[in-house]
Amino acid sequence: MRLTKQSVTLLYLSSCTIFANLLFLYGFFSFGYNDSRTSTPNDIPSTIWPNQNDSEPWRFDTRRLYHKSVNKVVLMVIDGIRYDFFTEYEYNVNMPFSTDLIKQNRSCLFRTRVNSPTVTMPRIKALTTGTVPNFIDLVLNLDSSAVQQDSIIYQARAAHKQVIFFGDETWLKLFPNSFVRHDGTTSFYISDSTEVDNNVTRHLENELKPTADWDIMILHYLGLDHIGHTGGPRSKLMPNKLSEMDNIIRRIVNYMDSEKSELPSVLIVCGDHGMRDNGGHGGSSTGEVVVPLFVYFKNNKCGGSIKEEIMQTDFVPSISVIMGLPIPSSSTGKLINKILQNLNINEILFAYHYNSQQMYTNYISKKGLMNKAFMKDYNNAILYYYDWLKRETTSINQAHHVISLYESALSGMSNYIIGSIAKFDVFLIIVSIVLSIQVWLLLVDFDAVNIQFIKISRLVYLMLIRWAVCVWLQCDSVLCEFTATFNLLASVIITMFIINLGSFGWPISTLIRLEISDFNNNNLFYVLPGSFIHVLSLFSSSYIEEEHQLLYHLWAGFSAIQVYTTFILHSYTTTAKWIVSMILHRICKNLNTIGNQSSGVYSVGDWFRESQNQIYLTILMVIGLCCIFYASINIHRIIKNNKRFNILSAIIFVLYFWTLCSIYMYRVETKEVAAPYGYNILKLIFCLHSWTIAWYLLIGCHTFLVIKQTNRNNNKFNSAVYSIIVLLMLRLSLLLRPHNILVPGVLVYTCKLLQLKSWNTLTTTILHYWLSLMFFFYQGNSNSVGTLDIVPGYIGQTSYDPVIAGIHIFTHTYGLPMLVYLFLVLDQKFSGLKTLCMLNVTQSCVYNLVILLFRNHLFIWSVFSPKLLYIVMFTSTTYVFSALIIILLTLCGTSTKKEIEI
Repeated sequence: MRLTKQSVTLLYLSSCTIFANLLFLYGFFSFGYNDSRTSTPNDIPSTIWPNQNDSEPWRFDTRRLYHKSVNKVVLMVIDGIRYDFFTEYEYNVNMPFSTDLIKQNRSCLFRTRVNSPTVTMPRIKALTTGTVPNFIDLVLNLDSSAVQQDSIIYQARAAHKQVIFFGDETWLKLFPNSFVRHDGTTSFYISDSTEVDNNVTRHLENELKPTADWDIMILHYLGLDHIGHTGGPRSKLMPNKLSEMDNIIRRIVNYMDSEKSELPSVLIVCGDHGMRDNGGHGGSSTGEVVVPLFVYFKNNKCGGSIKEEIMQTDFVPSISVIMGLPIPSSSTGKLINKILQNLNINEILFAYHYNSQQMYTNYISKKGLMNKAFMKDYNNAILYYYDWLKRETTSINQAHHVISLYESALSGMSNYIIGSIAKFDVFLIIVSIVLSIQVWLLLVDFDAVNIQFIKISRLVYLMLIRWAVCVWLQCDSVLCEFTATFNLLASVIITMFIINLGSFGWPISTLIRLEISDFNNNNLFYVLPGSFIHVLSLFSSSYIEEEHQLLYHLWAGFSAIQVYTTFILHSYTTTAKWIVSMILHRICKNLNTIGNQSSGVYSVGDWFRESQNQIYLTILMVIGLCCIFYASINIHRIIKNNKRFNILSAIIFVLYFWTLCSIYMYRVETKEVAAPYGYNILKLIFCLHSWTIAWYLLIGCHTFLVIKQTNRNNNKFNSAVYSIIVLLMLRLSLLLRPHNILVPGVLVYTCKLLQLKSWNTLTTTILHYWLSLMFFFYQGNSNSVGTLDIVPGYIGQTSYDPVIAGIHIFTHTYGLPMLVYLFLVLDQKFSGLKTLCMLNVTQSCVYNLVILLFRNHLFIWSVFSPKLLYIVMFTSTTYVFSALIIILLTLCGTSTKKEIEI
């Protein structure tokens, strides 16, 4: 039971891959916006001096020009609300009050664009700091930490404003000790769309009183977003939720209209992000990145629906101006003219001048060039504004001309600052790619790998070379920071580099040793070019968005070859099986529509989810559960090795049936499928708690079966893998959406079909690799973060547990690929595992090169970055899987020596 040399080598190379990917992520993603400055009232301009020829500057009376122009501010954030919820009749019919305010020009509706990633935490940062958060905030969204940047919350507290908050507890984590009163609600319990909002609304009775002492009230409603996650924008729960939000808006507006104050109050309703057409968010589709900004001033006309598009960051300087607060120092936002309607022309011009000065400071700190066209507009704006101030008679047209120049300058400087926020550590990125390429070469020539201990002298030499290169190039990479932490990091990298470099045999010798007969094989001749095309497609943003389409065509072509081959060999039964497989894959493909080309397309899954089609969804789910039950029984018979039926087998069959019935009853409880006859009794027997008990009992039964197996012909290992397949399949059955419950059965059918014919290891592994990606896409996933389904993370949870939620989401997302990998190692054992790692590292290496070359691409954050995260997760999943299989091979005493040749 000791590890073999091949096993240790594979584990080491897999560890190197994970380490290289982490280095790449650290070098590629900017982990923080390092701007610790905070604005003060002293930053508000007091003079303007456009050129040295003037004898003295113009001095502003800042108290008269920059002051509070509103009484109270209510910021109502409706999580996940889309722009078309206010504009399309399908939705706004449920929001009559808000719609009427817009039509009567009593309020403004702005079309607001948000940046990726479209998840809550980075969007709250954008709403409060005016900066564009880093894409890595997508990952950090699950564990929000306090905002270190300047923000309107900080400025309000510094000005002794009374700020209160009710809603998503993310705000409390981002701005601790900032609210005089608050009540947070968890944002991660997706199945609740009622109480989570009632906990916010219940505070309005006390806060909307004439005696209320607050200046700013922030409300963050989560229910609409939760409905979007579970049922999408067309969920049957959405009309009531929109009506509820409309009634809350009515309630706040009525309170403002009844106020007796000299200054008007303002209500601002916005979304932190939008929602995909199929539900969820995180990506960059129109529904996710275009959100409303609804503004209501007491007793004032505003302008109705504004066609001009604004950015989400523009909210920050605008709200700062009307509240008379300093604009946060790192803000990249531009003033929204319509929000300044309560100011006179002098105050508006001063606000634009202040906003431009604040932006100019950031622009200079980012080493912006002065010879740009928008900088000429900036200089002209200052010049014309100065002239406008000095003239006794002024023209409103001249004022508007100055404003237009300021707006042009603000747009240019803002775009430059946003584009310069990302700082790539190119040196670290290149080092990580070199490590990945070393691992790939070693995996290709795995037989010749001979890992040896390194000589300390070589490590010292390379550390000295690193020091010399850093000093010579004056590189600002973390590898050139000579602190204890980064010296240790450099030592680890150089150690791996030396070990890998000294482990090569004759590079690519394995490919040279491939027999000519292998290339005469039609299947290998097809799958090798297919894999090459798949890798090349990573260089195109469009192909990344539509990667699933390429894989569908590659698999369809391979299936057609099998139909033709088996037919001319008169193997009609196998031909029929391949035809059935093609039909099943076509059904799976149409269950969920993904990709930009199919955005908004009505899928088969959408049809099944319609309330009037519940009976058909019920039938589909029952068929899927029966297929899983049949597959589980057949796998059990393989584990038993056709031995006679006994009591243990009967218990296992009953537990299979019990778990699947419990899954069905759970979906009845969630009202997704129809209730069976005798529902009241069945729900007591087949509850979710009983599923958990049955599943853990199955773990015990299968463990006992594996222990009883002998080591002959790899029986123990095969039994262990088959047991994992059954247990994982039953777990996935609970997590998958009801319309996807047929997919695991199709997966088992396809993998068993591949075992009917013996191909070489490379061909078999490539086919299983394609299948793992295809079934990842079949269940509705894509290369967009917006398709990540987080609802399964909360199945069975009565309180939020991030560990359990994370395990459930991971299992749901990568469970089907793991099933495919398990069938691969059943067929190919260690050689298949090694080749799978090679294919995975190949994609990772190539894509890292793509990211390095395209780091300044227009779609780097919306397309390339999400795909990078998925590839890293696939690589990590493969590593965990490899470690698990190597442990099983070791415990089961299975040899790796015979299976390491292609």
